[in-house]
Amino acid sequence: MRAGRFGSLLAALIVVSVLAAPAAAHENNLGAGWLTEAVEPPPGWYQPSRTSQSDNFDMVGGVVRGEALSTYRNSDLAFWGRLAYAGHYEGFSIIDVANPRKPKVLSDFDCPGSQHDVSVWQNLLFVSVEAPRTGPECDSEPQAPGFEGIRIFDVSNPRAPVFVTGVPTDCGSHTHTLVPDPRNRRVLLYIASYTASVIAESEYGNECVRFDENGERAHNKISVVEVPLRNPGEASVVSEPRIPQNDFRDTPGFQGCHDITVFMELEKAAAACMGEGQIWDISDLENPRTIARVHNPNVEFFHSATFSYDGRRVIFGDEAGGGTQARCRPQDADTLGALWFYDVRDLDVRNGTTVSPWRSSWKVPRDQVKLTPEQPLEPNCTMHNFNTLPTKKGDVLVSSAYAAGTTMVDFTDIYDPQEVGHLDPEGANTWSAYWYNGHIFTNDGGRGVDVIKVSDRATRGTRSLPYSNPQTQIDVLR
Repeated sequence: MRAGRFGSLLAALIVVSVLAAPAAAHENNLGAGWLTEAVEPPPGWYQPSRTSQSDNFDMVGGVVRGEALSTYRNSDLAFWGRLAYAGHYEGFSIIDVANPRKPKVLSDFDCPGSQHDVSVWQNLLFVSVEAPRTGPECDSEPQAPGFEGIRIFDVSNPRAPVFVTGVPTDCGSHTHTLVPDPRNRRVLLYIASYTASVIAESEYGNECVRFDENGERAHNKISVVEVPLRNPGEASVVSEPRIPQNDFRDTPGFQGCHDITVFMELEKAAAACMGEGQIWDISDLENPRTIARVHNPNVEFFHSATFSYDGRRVIFGDEAGGGTQARCRPQDADTLGALWFYDVRDLDVRNGTTVSPWRSSWKVPRDQVKLTPEQPLEPNCTMHNFNTLPTKKGDVLVSSAYAAGTTMVDFTDIYDPQEVGHLDPEGANTWSAYWYNGHIFTNDGGRGVDVIKVSDRATRGTRSLPYSNPQTQIDVLR
């Protein structure tokens, strides 16, 4: 759901190699109009390509970024019925996508805070905040230290959202994952956050830093927020489970998880925790427990994770360098910023044993250069936010890739993933890309929300869903 707070130094752009042959592609001028001027790259850098797309991908609709959207960047997406909820750093938009070819913005709600990861349940919208402010209210001002955590909104009238309450959480909320618990008439939110590698000044003040009893930075836990559905104003933190974790980049206490996906029927979660992946037992919803730790020396930053819909596979994505200084390195040409595919059975060890038995990996086979007016040239190798298609006829996922736009990958043969197709608009800075009810919806930092239609047999047999929080998978498809 999400750029990191940190990153390593920018390095030279790489020539990307791939494990599978890409689909046939062509170039056009789609989406080029918003660029303000051409930028001359420095010597030795690759020229950014014009829009590239495979023949089976077609952009059929979209919403250009509005006044609020233009101030920084768009973030994550969630869906309920005919509505899409699109987070951005100045608030969120609610979009009617009943006709994907003509999406309509119902409201663009101004509520600054960063980075506004979103999820939705019935008439409640949950929004992550990790920029310290004077309070949870939308008219609050930047202040450190200050409020960070979860904002809750009543969106029963999508044209007029209403702020309900805010729940502060330790180190704020970089991302969060919705965990439904209808038996107890509540939802839980797993709050992922982490400390900064250094005490860094930003426009919001000092980044979150916590110290353990030895004076070292430490944040090896998540916060669990309970939201009573009958009285969401009484939402509160009910537990702070400790997560065993290594120090990222050998910085003492530099710990925490970036993103978490739960699979309710499996009673498991896949957690991307910076320097490692993890599998959790979530049979006790308030107290998830690590049952496997996934180490992979080829992954620089474990960013996101998801399961196949049959529950047999788990995929971890790499955000090389973190979101603030994402990079590519020539020595990592085959691996940096890739998807890594695992068999869940290999990770079901029940005792927290460290394992690394990946079956394969796949990465974008195109130059990954971001060309925007704000950041003219920035190499960026990452598989950012992704989800799998709800089908039992194969294993297929959709992923955003920042400067490389959106890609679809068939990993039915886990040893030989193949790209189904792609759409890489000129100037792409695609944060999220998800499959929802027959289309791909993307949230792009430069463009807004785009809707893509895929004409390929890989999408046959996909099921329609009444809603989708992409980091919340409910039922196994058998």
